[in-house]
Amino acid sequence: MERRPFDPPHGDVRPEGAGFVGREGEARRLREALRAGRSIVVVRGDAGAGTSRLVDEVLGAAEFAEWTQLRGTCPDDAAPVPFEAVASALAGLPYRPGPPAPLPSVAGVVGLVVPELIDRLPRPPVSAADPEVRRGLLPRAVRTLLASLGDVVLVLEDVHHADPATLGLLGHLTRAMPPGLRLVVTEDAAPGLPVLGVRAAGGARCEEVRVRPWTVAETEEFVRRWAARRSSVRADGLPELAALVHELSGGLPGAAGALLGDAAELLGADVPEAAEHGGVLEAVREAGVPGRVRREFARRCAPLTEDARRILAAAAVLDRPVPPDVLAEVAECAPGRAEAAVDACVRRSVLRAEGPRLSFRSPLERRAALARVPGPRAARLSLRAARALHRGGDGPLPLVDLARLYAAAGRVREGLRCLVVAADRAAVTGDYATATRLYTRAVAEDPGAAGRVRTAAKLARTAQLARAGAEVVAAVRTVLDEDDPPPRLRGEIRLHLSVVLRNQSGGALDSLEEVARAIPDLEASDPQTAARAMAVAAIPSIQGWPLDRHRHWLDRGDALAEQVTDPVARAAIAANRATALMLVGDPRAWHAADALRGPAASAMEAAHHARGWTNLAHAASALGYGTRGRDFLDRAVAGLADTSSPYLEGLVETARLVLAWHGGDWDGLHTTADRTTRLLQEIPDLTAEAMLVRGLVALHVLGDVPRARHDLARAARTTCYDTGFILTASAAATARIHLEAGRPEQACEAVEDVLRRIERTRGWVWAGEVLPVAVEALHGSGRTARARQLVDDFAAGSATVDAPAARAALAVCGALLAEAADRPDEAVGLLADAEARWRRLGRPLDAARAAEARGRCLLGLHGEAAARDVQEVVEVYRRLGARWDVARCQRLLRRHAIVTTHRRGRLGYGDRLSPREEEVARLVVRGRANRDIAESLVLSTRTVEHHVARIMRKQNASSRADIALPAAGEAGPEPDPAPPYGTGVRG
Repeated sequence: MERRPFDPPHGDVRPEGAGFVGREGEARRLREALRAGRSIVVVRGDAGAGTSRLVDEVLGAAEFAEWTQLRGTCPDDAAPVPFEAVASALAGLPYRPGPPAPLPSVAGVVGLVVPELIDRLPRPPVSAADPEVRRGLLPRAVRTLLASLGDVVLVLEDVHHADPATLGLLGHLTRAMPPGLRLVVTEDAAPGLPVLGVRAAGGARCEEVRVRPWTVAETEEFVRRWAARRSSVRADGLPELAALVHELSGGLPGAAGALLGDAAELLGADVPEAAEHGGVLEAVREAGVPGRVRREFARRCAPLTEDARRILAAAAVLDRPVPPDVLAEVAECAPGRAEAAVDACVRRSVLRAEGPRLSFRSPLERRAALARVPGPRAARLSLRAARALHRGGDGPLPLVDLARLYAAAGRVREGLRCLVVAADRAAVTGDYATATRLYTRAVAEDPGAAGRVRTAAKLARTAQLARAGAEVVAAVRTVLDEDDPPPRLRGEIRLHLSVVLRNQSGGALDSLEEVARAIPDLEASDPQTAARAMAVAAIPSIQGWPLDRHRHWLDRGDALAEQVTDPVARAAIAANRATALMLVGDPRAWHAADALRGPAASAMEAAHHARGWTNLAHAASALGYGTRGRDFLDRAVAGLADTSSPYLEGLVETARLVLAWHGGDWDGLHTTADRTTRLLQEIPDLTAEAMLVRGLVALHVLGDVPRARHDLARAARTTCYDTGFILTASAAATARIHLEAGRPEQACEAVEDVLRRIERTRGWVWAGEVLPVAVEALHGSGRTARARQLVDDFAAGSATVDAPAARAALAVCGALLAEAADRPDEAVGLLADAEARWRRLGRPLDAARAAEARGRCLLGLHGEAAARDVQEVVEVYRRLGARWDVARCQRLLRRHAIVTTHRRGRLGYGDRLSPREEEVARLVVRGRANRDIAESLVLSTRTVEHHVARIMRKQNASSRADIALPAAGEAGPEPDPAPPYGTGVRG
């Protein structure tokens, strides 16, 4: 028969499109078996795993288009009509024009069973009128007919439902297969179902192809292909979307496609605003059970007995793998009947056996089953289920499940008690993410103000060490605003909320004002916690108060230190105090860090020690103490070995990124920063720091200016409580891009906001990252006097701090001012000193920048004779992998009429692209404008225009859109690796 049109089970994705993933090996085996000649292939898999789709996909290939393809399905009926699947397959035998090939009369028996063929087959033997004779002749008749068709594929689906007559016919065919016959059957792999027995004829190939549910990676590939057709779906959200789809569908392709299809309908047309706010994720969560999944599940449930339906309802209410005896108790089903009912549920693939326990194959199917249970009955089952779980099991009580079951049964108090105890247990074991989620639920579900206040205090305390989103802040603020906590609890809650706002979801001033409101309540009721609040207020931010106000709280906290006896509070205060001192370069920071070296007596105490070490690693790195920063980070990692805090783990990861960036360890750094950015997207400051490093690597290593500017700007917008690195480094890098493009005014605009913040907070210790480039920008735009004033303030503000990076940056600033005042000899000396300082600090990029500036001054003094100094800097940049900086130095040499040439002379590339043209073509293909390409490659826009014109001429391209990258081996040869640099005067 003609191959039936495929009704895609994967949403709206056609088979030639995105839906068919993860089946390459299975498709290859099926294809090879079909090519081998007569063969029997059993395609076996769970219901919904895609066995039919696999057969469709393979038989739809062009190589099988001329074969006769016949297809039938064994009906899922209690009393099926004999031979129905084979009869329906043969009924679709395509009509072939021309005289029919002569067939023996026995073939006519097929026409008595398949009326559609009666006029195309010979008259059957007279004896075939007898039903018994006809039944005996039919296998020979079918074989004879199939043998006459040449290459033929007979597909029988759901062979586990085959009636005895059909099985007998299949046995006859497999024992004496026609030469051109390929028999393909699909079979459900559920335990307890019949398995087709096969005894193949000599020479026939027998193959079993197992089709399993998708893995997480395969589901993600399907989601990516689905999303590629929707411009509103953001690529950075696809891993989370894929994980959700896989979880809900259990990896069953049909369910995954149906879920995305329903979500797309909820979203309607592509709406970028909706997608920007997680619209696709929310649509998938809200889509419910897709109609296709619900109806297929209902079909499988239809033959179940009443006992089996009761077992299924009990499993839906329990929503966790449990042994059959628990299901029987909840369903109130006698053990013997329950065993038969469970077997039926497993055979029908509505439940799955996981060892001795039973569960649903996917959350979607569990929801479909639960929807069949009326509300009052679900409440009664929930109460029985809670009591059964209380009595059963050898391990700890499943408190979260008990909370859900009690709530569903209307027992709110019991449910809340279980929820809070479960959260307490998670917090004690260091699982702060789980504790935060459960406390948030408890606050939202508790009808009593007193209970909400108690739980909100626990929530605010624990959320500091987890990924706390807006829902956590909203829950805590609601309690503060509406439930009138007593002063001590109100102060404590505000204190912890200020830390959550600082670290994760608010802003610097919001956080600081919250802690300032907490201190009066705490001083009057709990001096110990007041000291802790003061230590929180002591941590400075470039987005916060002037440093003197932070120092004020640090001193007041020190005065209360003797009153702090709680070990956890002492650990938190010690971590904050050391952090506050280190961030401003206070020499007392090193002694303060020693307070974190003692052993921790609890998971919470260990977490605060680890937080302190990680903060110190960030701060020490910014000050210029990279080696000490790495030592601090090692201590933090050791302290996190026995705890689970997503926030602290993220803090460690971003510290690694920053240390790697400053230390020039850039191999794979862009990939690592990208992964960390995606992983920590719920924690603004950590996301911003990872995004900053990703942007810096995109600029200097990849030379991708548009991508770098995007990341640098987003990092600056995202950070909430920047302690001096994110805003300054982002502004500095953005200003450098503008300066290199000849836009000093825009470079000044890029740094102005950060400079004002530094002036307002008097945080001159943070100025070293941005001030050197600010001096260049201000001088370039005619504001040298402001540059001098800033440098004077920097010198005064950093005179007493322990910050070697600031001193190296100050030397660079002095050199730039000397260069601006036409004192190049003084500038050269200062830059040599700065370069030596940066090298001692293990900051190779900063050292190379100082050397580059020194080379620029020497070029002005000595011309071509100083070219070697700049070329040595180029080599340093090359070893670092700083592509953008290499291009900048080469442009500097060109400005001085000095070119780097190949000693064997310029290569001719003919019609092939030169390496530079290939770089330009690569960026054109990515859709970059000439200005963006010029910024990335540090060329003039006019030079890029000439490159584009030559590329179009060489490729006979009529427009930029026709430019293509050359295939491997077609690009021009790389320059000879022999001595790479010589000098010559352009002329």
